[in-house]
Amino acid sequence: MITVAVDFGGTNIKIGFVQEGRMLAAASIPAYSDKGLRSRMDEVEQVIRRLGQEVSIPVDACGGIGIALPGLVDSATRRLISIHGKYADAHDYPFTAWAAETFSLPLVMENDARAALIGETAYGSARGERDAVLMIFGTGIGTAAMIDGQVLRGKHYQAGILGGHLSIESRGPRCNCGSVGCVEELASHRSLLTRARQEEGFLSSTLSSLPELGYAELIGAWRSGDSFARQFLELLVTHWSAAIVNLIHAYDPETVILSGGLMKSADILLPMLQESVLRKAWTAWGSVKFLVAENPELSVLIGLARLSEQGA
Repeated sequence: MITVAVDFGGTNIKIGFVQEGRMLAAASIPAYSDKGLRSRMDEVEQVIRRLGQEVSIPVDACGGIGIALPGLVDSATRRLISIHGKYADAHDYPFTAWAAETFSLPLVMENDARAALIGETAYGSARGERDAVLMIFGTGIGTAAMIDGQVLRGKHYQAGILGGHLSIESRGPRCNCGSVGCVEELASHRSLLTRARQEEGFLSSTLSSLPELGYAELIGAWRSGDSFARQFLELLVTHWSAAIVNLIHAYDPETVILSGGLMKSADILLPMLQESVLRKAWTAWGSVKFLVAENPELSVLIGLARLSEQGA
């Protein structure tokens, strides 16, 4: 079965044709998520049809279409419940009707981090794992949890996915979710420049001359020996590891899965995160193991395909 999968990220929209965990074709387009979702749907349709032509697969011959969003998603009724700072016009968008009328395909919908966890445990680096938490680094920070093979959704579809909004500093900055000191506000891609500017030594760093500051620029400066970049990355690791420890204490996993574009630099980050988390986590039974997605930017797409295959 082939699934058309669409991951509406905060920065980019990723689109792919997926068959049993294999990416047959994929593309990425800018999200412009601050301008809403409706204005992007025509281009999403065009890219889907173009990808189908590239791999000689008629879109209406696929088994289904999957959509993921970085917010609270009611996977049963295929609707967006709540989202902050992105795709503000998506709450009442008729996703099911769009899939049926545009492509004659059934639809599955899920939160992006939850889809990533499903993908990684079904087809990815964590294949076969049954007790796991996932942290995915995108524009924001997403999380998801699985206990005894069951992905947590909860009565209101927010179980496990709000790890980016765990408060790790009681007097920290206010987050767009309404709380303070959230790890996403302190250490996500979208907040990097704001937080870096507040740290001593930023103006003497090569990073201060850049028009934008993201994970790629920070890692590049780290590799080049920029002392501020090294100091700032250590601070971010402290924030990320605090959130992971909270996930471990809350959900009792055996495995921590890391995904998202930042994990292309796992050679740097994995040892730092492992050391910090294992030093802080209370796991009397032993130590959690860490796994990194093999294709961290595609975890969500393969998870949507799995959901479509299951008829979720």
